[in-house]
Amino acid sequence: MKGRQSHDSLIEELIDYFNQNKIEIYCANHSGYKKPIPVKRHAPDMMGVDSETGIVYIAEAKLCSELGDQITKEQFEDFPKRVMKNGKSAGKPMQFCIAVPSECESKIKETFRLWDIPWRDNIQILGF
Repeated sequence: MKGRQSHDSLIEELIDYFNQNKIEIYCANHSGYKKPIPVKRHAPDMMGVDSETGIVYIAEAKLCSELGDQITKEQFEDFPKRVMKNGKSAGKPMQFCIAVPSECESKIKETFRLWDIPWRDNIQILGF
């Protein structure tokens, strides 16, 4: 869905992305799904698990206007640090997906730098 994005439309894009990549959604901030619970300070928009690897995916949808918000900073600090505690992928980092409108996709790494948050290999930027 190109053009004017809303938070809900970004979550719908995330749902499609998870389904296409065989990531089983177990909670989402969207009708028809169980509501996510907090991970550290905040609840993400969506969580799922890759049935092959057992890796958990944490996903957050952000509009361009939300990139400077304190809650965004806290989520970007907390979510990429999460590590698998058990199962065949114990010790590996959970994946953190950030869904944004394509026009601000290039600003994500800059946002991390401005806040002095280290970039990690387990972060995926998804521009829609």
